[in-house]
Amino acid sequence: MPTTKGAAVQPDSRPVPAAGEPPGAVSHIGVKPGKKSATKLVSRRGWRRWFHKLTRINVGLSRDEKYDLDLRNRIRRSPRGAYQIAILGLKGGVGKTTVTVALGSMFAQVRRDRILAFDADASCGNLADRAGHQSGATVADLLADKDLTHYNDIRAHTSANAVNLEVLPAEDYSTARRAFSEADWHYAADAVSRFYNLVLADCGAGLFDPVTRGVLSTASAVVIVTSASIDGARQAAVAIDWLRNNGHQDLLSRACVAINNVSPGDTNIAVGELVRQFEQYVQPSRVVALPWDKHIAAGTEIQLSLLDPAYKRKVLELAAALSDDFDRGERR
Repeated sequence: MPTTKGAAVQPDSRPVPAAGEPPGAVSHIGVKPGKKSATKLVSRRGWRRWFHKLTRINVGLSRDEKYDLDLRNRIRRSPRGAYQIAILGLKGGVGKTTVTVALGSMFAQVRRDRILAFDADASCGNLADRAGHQSGATVADLLADKDLTHYNDIRAHTSANAVNLEVLPAEDYSTARRAFSEADWHYAADAVSRFYNLVLADCGAGLFDPVTRGVLSTASAVVIVTSASIDGARQAAVAIDWLRNNGHQDLLSRACVAINNVSPGDTNIAVGELVRQFEQYVQPSRVVALPWDKHIAAGTEIQLSLLDPAYKRKVLELAAALSDDFDRGERR
């Protein structure tokens, strides 16, 4: 199976851990306890914050603040080598691209290192529409550039949003001379993985598509996106079965499922029951239900600062779950 190798911006010197257990037998991987800080952190929210401002008495963080801090500490882990995350969705309109942008933006904001969102849709996806596109450069320009020796050579072909998530968009469908191919993916992924710690690949809708199969051959983790509907859930279940039956059991052990509420109000399926069903196939901490968000629904460029706090918390949990594998995942 072809692989994409590259050194991360900040390589990790830890030894290679043992391979993960098969799906269904994997236990939750939490954060190892470290030394307690001698200084108690000051709360930045609610009555605790005001009490400290008025009395200078520090009562410490609330339970929710401690949870938020734990999520962020998990996200700041260093991946072993260049780490690629495939974002899959077998049905159009489930929110795969919005999850790619929101997740990538959260990684970029918390980690503050080089994160790249890559439009890996052979049919020319709309990642640039949701992530922003400050320049006219696309992946076609990167493929035509045979001198990609330094980071700035790559940066000349990417855009960046407000939190410095870099984006490598697909070529415009109306002007593209040919389809993006599996060979194109391997060339581009090999080039960018030398300079980015995390690469998120926004895949097309078909698992038999050569580009998607190329992405899966180099990915270290996968996010399966489904809408909160019967049809969407059925397609996500098909994706899980396909990964299991096509030699990607190791990738499935590092999979997350994102259940996307793409419309307001009630759905035709109980989301809680849907979560429990998917927890039979992936770790319980890796099934995340994303609430409907007004800013996401507007269909414009996604700004992390404009997302509802409840939505951002769920994206933070998704990022933390993926980060738990950084120090155990297979180097691809």
